[in-house]
Amino acid sequence: MKELIEYDILQQIEVYKRIFDIVRIINPTKKKVIKYKEMKVPDNVNCYPYCLDNRECKDCILKRALESQENLVKIQHNGERVFLIFIVPIESDNEIIALELIKDITEGIVLETFNMGQSREHELRNMIQDINALIMKDPLTNIYNRRYIDEMLPREIERCSSRIPLSIAIMDIDYFKKVNDTYGHGAGDIVIKKVARMLLQSIRYEGDWVGRYGGEEFLICLPNTNNKKAYRVLERIRKTIEKSKIIIDNKKVSITASFGLCTIKNNDLTATDVLKCVDDKLYQAKSKGRNKVVI
Repeated sequence: MKELIEYDILQQIEVYKRIFDIVRIINPTKKKVIKYKEMKVPDNVNCYPYCLDNRECKDCILKRALESQENLVKIQHNGERVFLIFIVPIESDNEIIALELIKDITEGIVLETFNMGQSREHELRNMIQDINALIMKDPLTNIYNRRYIDEMLPREIERCSSRIPLSIAIMDIDYFKKVNDTYGHGAGDIVIKKVARMLLQSIRYEGDWVGRYGGEEFLICLPNTNNKKAYRVLERIRKTIEKSKIIIDNKKVSITASFGLCTIKNNDLTATDVLKCVDDKLYQAKSKGRNKVVI
């Protein structure tokens, strides 16, 4: 692979070698790595071993960068050191590969603070999480945004099988426009944030996730969950929302929600197929009077 890297890219790499601690070209498809400059870095900072093993690290910007063909950056803290990681997609020999640049920025961040202590370390960890969340979290609700949904849903579909079913639902707040018309758009934001919080509290911490699909719609992803179990989860959420009272202008406001649910047991479907399925089920829920789960 090395001889196929274009000359101008190689020239850039020479510059990068003077700036970064690690400079590599990664081709996950062919499971090859070219190391132009290497230093000892803890394993949990390196993305490529996961790619080469057909595994995926949490918040893998390498895969996201290759799929979106956009330059991506994140800061990672492994407990002792802080690393700045750049992924730059490049085209070579008619395929997209990745230039990975890693720099240890621990000293630059802590400045004169040689002994951070637990409070400083906790503060730094929170700062790093905040930075990494900016591109994947909805600013209003702090749950995943549409970009995350678009990137993660195809991966979830790839992993499902007859033994590992995947349940996907779209939830829509009923008569949301009426809330905005009656109390104003600020009230709508309050309702959306409250519902997002209820969703997060109703799913499993490991594996399940929710995202804001758009406006007052939310996507709920339940990996390794069959349709009966998923229906029970959604019914529990529906009842929680129905019983809730949201305070707006010192008034208690009641809301309900409708759900469309589809469970898939193979990875032959595309994300578009799955979204159409749940959209159709959601339409049925609304047509039948709302405040329902339709599977």
